[in-house]
Amino acid sequence: MAKRVQLTNYWISYSDLMAGLLFVMLAIIVISNSQYKKKNNEYKQQLQLIGENIELREKIARELTDRFNKHNINYVQVDPDTGDIKFLDTEDIVWFKYNRVDLLPKARLVLDEVMPIYLDVLFDENITEGRLDRILVEGHASQEYDIPERYLTDLELSEGRAFSVGTYILRNNLKFYEGLKAHMVTLGRSFADAKHKGLHNPSSKKDRNVVVKYTLQYEKMMRDLIQLNSKKT
Repeated sequence: MAKRVQLTNYWISYSDLMAGLLFVMLAIIVISNSQYKKKNNEYKQQLQLIGENIELREKIARELTDRFNKHNINYVQVDPDTGDIKFLDTEDIVWFKYNRVDLLPKARLVLDEVMPIYLDVLFDENITEGRLDRILVEGHASQEYDIPERYLTDLELSEGRAFSVGTYILRNNLKFYEGLKAHMVTLGRSFADAKHKGLHNPSSKKDRNVVVKYTLQYEKMMRDLIQLNSKKT
């Protein structure tokens, strides 16, 4: 008796194939929607941090302005958006001699009046909400020649000026020693931000100054989020 040969059908039916494709498409849509929601939440978090940062900086700026006005201090410029302060160079108050890092006597008097108020605000957690990250003392130099070697020379000069100011602040505000030790950083900007350029420019002395800034922990968190998102994309 002859054996019956059975043939196995390995072909998937058309309906089964379509069902499988539909399942794959649904899975892709679900995953994409989940990733979109996650990405959207990250963007919302960044926007919230930015908004909180702006509000807090404006609050600090208002507090500093009010206190300086109360003490009739008019030789300090407070940025109304950031709270950064710039010491104005006037005919009576020059911070540094040309190519020198030593603080001049009248500049020391300015620091004696301004910094206790400034530090009292920044280290008041009721004002900064415990979000203070860094206090940056930036030294600046005037620009005469825009060449690499001169930039490096003035970078060293501006760093020396910042260190000179930072040293004076620390030694004369020991009440805030622990806070300054944890938060203060000195750095130089050379003539990168100079506005009165050129050899023998009579206004160049205005660029030989110091700016005191601060950063908040919000900003560090924002930088971390941006870096994290850039790595994912």
